[in-house]
Amino acid sequence: MHTKEKILMEGMELFATLGYNGTSMTKIADRVGLQKSSLYAHYSSKEELFMDVTTKIAADYVYFVKSTFENDGQTTEEKLYLSFQAHVKDMANHDSSIEFYNRFSSYPPKGFESRTLELLRDSEEQARKAFKEEIKKAQKAGDITDEVSLEDAARAFYGLLDGLSYETSYYDMDIIENHGESMWKVFWRGVKA
Repeated sequence: MHTKEKILMEGMELFATLGYNGTSMTKIADRVGLQKSSLYAHYSSKEELFMDVTTKIAADYVYFVKSTFENDGQTTEEKLYLSFQAHVKDMANHDSSIEFYNRFSSYPPKGFESRTLELLRDSEEQARKAFKEEIKKAQKAGDITDEVSLEDAARAFYGLLDGLSYETSYYDMDIIENHGESMWKVFWRGVKA
């Protein structure tokens, strides 16, 4: 792993666990194994590093969402269900990127809230666009009803995932999967042709 990648990874982990104010350039340099002056050769400020981490998280999220549709599902229902399951498992991992996203989408650092939220909102819009493209294909194939708009389908799908994401804080994976199964059945019943 290159130094800059390591800085981004360690920065993400520290921001996710300690918050923006609790993370210092010294702590990041220590985690990476650099002198603080060497860290400043890569990033002139903590804000610049934070924004690069946010940009990376946003891009990785869009890539993840698109990749969930490249699965082994044989039917539209299987394809969308496998995507849904991939999302649920990813949320339950509690890795640093999820913790970072959850923390800073709700509580962006003071002074650059709008820049942070703009990046995260843009990634959400790109993710929803990818989902809507899948729904549009399924509608053309006659697998999903035209009575449900692309926007409504996306809102429902991501609403389910948002609800489950909160449950990952206090339920075990077996309960989350059980809840997800129930939610999926209702979602699919509402959108299928």
